[in-house]
Amino acid sequence: DMTKSSKHPLGGNAYLSLDDSEEPYKGGMKFNAMPPMKRFRDMEQLSGGEKTVAALALLFAIHSYHPAPFFVMDEVDAALDNINLLKVCNYIQQRSKSDCQCIVISLKDMFYERSDSLVGICKDVGTNSSRTMTLDLTQFDKGGTKENKKRGRRAVSEGGPPN
Repeated sequence: DMTKSSKHPLGGNAYLSLDDSEEPYKGGMKFNAMPPMKRFRDMEQLSGGEKTVAALALLFAIHSYHPAPFFVMDEVDAALDNINLLKVCNYIQQRSKSDCQCIVISLKDMFYERSDSLVGICKDVGTNSSRTMTLDLTQFDKGGTKENKKRGRRAVSEGGPPN
């Protein structure tokens, strides 16, 4: 689903194959991906963004078979261009609403804009310790009206676990 689009309704393809089909417990597995409208190539020949999308597709396919309650993803967006970043953001947002929670560590604004909340960690110089700050973004209107912005300032909490 992650690689589907109006131009490519079938999306990409991926294949898992055993290194040793005679004695599968002695070998590993080979993962090959074919992005939409591209020819079959080894994973080593794919771009960083194509490898990232393929790895996330495999991760979520495994999740469909054996669900996990949440994911922690650390800068999975680093190698993605804006088009694939938008696809991944939308896919994670869609999946987060139905069957899992995702904690995404990112440096890109597109993930922040589509999240339900933000968690920041900073150093408290007075106590020489770390402090967390959370912001519940569900209280903000997507249009960003002035009234919602005023109310949203009160949604920031400091210290303790995230809300």
